Amino acid sequence: MSAYNVLFISEEKLKSYTSIHESVSPKDLVPYVLQAQDIYLRNYLGGTFYNQLKEQVRNGAVSTPNRLLLDDFIGPILCNYSFYHAIPFLAYKIFNKSILKPNSENAPSVELDEVKFLQSNVKEVAESYVDQMQRYLAFHLSLYPAYANWNANDGQQAPDTKKPYFSGIQTNSQYFNYKKYRNYPYGTGTAPAGYSGSGYGDYEQPCGNCDQPLN
Repeated sequence: MSAYNVLFISEEKLKSYTSIHESVSPKDLVPYVLQAQDIYLRNYLGGTFYNQLKEQVRNGAVSTPNRLLLDDFIGPILCNYSFYHAIPFLAYKIFNKSILKPNSENAPSVELDEVKFLQSNVKEVAESYVDQMQRYLAFHLSLYPAYANWNANDGQQAPDTKKPYFSGIQTNSQYFNYKKYRNYPYGTGTAPAGYSGSGYGDYEQPCGNCDQPLN
């Protein structure tokens, strides 16, 4: 197996975590698993840890912490991101000179809007698994030194620790960098310029039991 073709999930796992039918050929799915690994997994694990994990899988020498991560977190993430990328090409087939939408004698083919709706739902599932993995890694950094101490000297990508969700709504970030509840300081612990402390709580007080963000 070449380093490029290392796969972190099996066909069985991909089909068990998604609604991909058993009749779909593995050859039609492999390109999207590779895309999901190189686009999303490298982004969230960082280049150093991603390459280490890839090498361990290729050599059949996956460490115990990495095996847990693969089974409980990476697997579900890749299954859903792979499905997300595969959906349009399961609905549409590319041939020599045209793109066709196969028709079934027993069921009508889905329309483009339906394909996009399916993609949106699958992506939300994938992002929820990413969030779970980020939380797990944040509490177990000592088990994953290649994640916690990524190597910038060899040009590797840093792990993306931002939440994968985005509501599409932009707000005044200066205002909303501060929670409206008492004793929940953000940033420097002082109210933003142009706002008084009234209504923001006591910013100088520490927050001992707040659910602080991961980054």
